[in-house]
Amino acid sequence: MEKQKIFTSGYVRKLKDDVVNKNSLKFYSESEFIIDDERLLEMPNIYSPGNLYGNFRVNDDLTSAIAIYEAYKDLTPLQASDERLWTYLSHVDLFNYLQERWNGDKSSSYVLNHWFVETKSPSKLIRDNISGLWWAVYLSVDENRSDKYELTKLLFRDRDLPFRRLGAYRLGWYRPAVIALLEFIGENQKLFESKYEAKTREVTKFLNLVGGTKPIPFLGKSEIKSLLNSHIGKIKTVI
Repeated sequence: MEKQKIFTSGYVRKLKDDVVNKNSLKFYSESEFIIDDERLLEMPNIYSPGNLYGNFRVNDDLTSAIAIYEAYKDLTPLQASDERLWTYLSHVDLFNYLQERWNGDKSSSYVLNHWFVETKSPSKLIRDNISGLWWAVYLSVDENRSDKYELTKLLFRDRDLPFRRLGAYRLGWYRPAVIALLEFIGENQKLFESKYEAKTREVTKFLNLVGGTKPIPFLGKSEIKSLLNSHIGKIKTVI
């Protein structure tokens, strides 16, 4: 197996500049993005899975998320925060996937929003079209369950939950809080049978408000679930 390649930081900056200056926009409509092979690095101890694109599904984010997590489950959180990796994947292995998934007008802002990720911003890292898939699984996978992706499947029941609400709230970076939230939803299936999107929005909003008065990272999973259970009455009133 080949070690996973990534772009150099300088090359990522050049690619962005070329998009901003509209020098490369036409290339994002081509069948292949031609890269500069001289501006590549290799990741230590991380290997290319091969045929990653073949395991992605344009209309199935859950399948795509599991595919990229399985391909790169040995990534550390630090490595998974490296824009050089995600920019390489978006321009090489998953270039055609992004074209199919996001086939809008190739303006500079559109390309920057869909082919590049701002890793200095945690919320944008989670909300990104590729890195966000990996992070969503990383935050929800539970190796102790018979189906380790049981909670991940709950997370992807509503696309806004993993990509917009978790990314917007600080709790999205605290794995025990995400696990507690998903377990709470799973344990209260009847409560969430109707108005799922509105109710999960209320739950994440509540936890975010709690985070303003309590240090969420200092709370255990059971404590967070206890807080959520105390909020059931309010969730039932969601219109």
